[in-house]
Amino acid sequence: MRTRFDAELESLYVNMIKMGALSEDALSKLASALGSDDRSMLGAVADVSRQIDEKEREIEALCLRLLLRRQPVAKDLRTISSAMKMVGDIERIGDNAADIAEIIPFLSVSDRPKAIGLDTMIVSVTGMVTDAIDAFVHYDAQKANAVVGSDDIVDDAFVKAKSAITDMIRNGDKDAAEAPDLLMIAKYLERMGDHAASLARWVLTALDATGDWINNPAKVE
Repeated sequence: MRTRFDAELESLYVNMIKMGALSEDALSKLASALGSDDRSMLGAVADVSRQIDEKEREIEALCLRLLLRRQPVAKDLRTISSAMKMVGDIERIGDNAADIAEIIPFLSVSDRPKAIGLDTMIVSVTGMVTDAIDAFVHYDAQKANAVVGSDDIVDDAFVKAKSAITDMIRNGDKDAAEAPDLLMIAKYLERMGDHAASLARWVLTALDATGDWINNPAKVE
């Protein structure tokens, strides 16, 4: 019985990695579109977002089977419960990626997104998602804590981007008409950072049933 449970739990890990990889793919396509004149990959972002939705349903079904048929206890139960919460955050990251893909075509061909730091935000969010999934699979509290801390980097980048966009408007910049779209992209990326940090917090919840990690992160390192 335990052997079968372990096999299904391993399947959960594999599917979580695949779902995380899909979100990384969507972010990579956005980064390429923002950093060049080539917007051809944007149409694929919506397709990836749909694949993320499908993977979410698949993982939720697997988690329910594990909960109902195997009756896991203690750490296994926390792991499965956390996975069910994590897929919701990954799904929202996919949705935000699709939202950004719809906005990018309205931007003129320029280096403005890079100049205000949107490329940095995408790189940071991508790294957070990758590390959060890795922390989940390997029960790595130290890496999960680092992901939570990395959200400050994304938040700081958002503040700087918002300031740069405000200056565009105040100074009557020739690209000021694009300011609302740039601000919306920055806001979506900031939300994605929040969801990535949430992934890591669910990892910490899986590792520490008491919730003490909230006030004492070192406890589960």
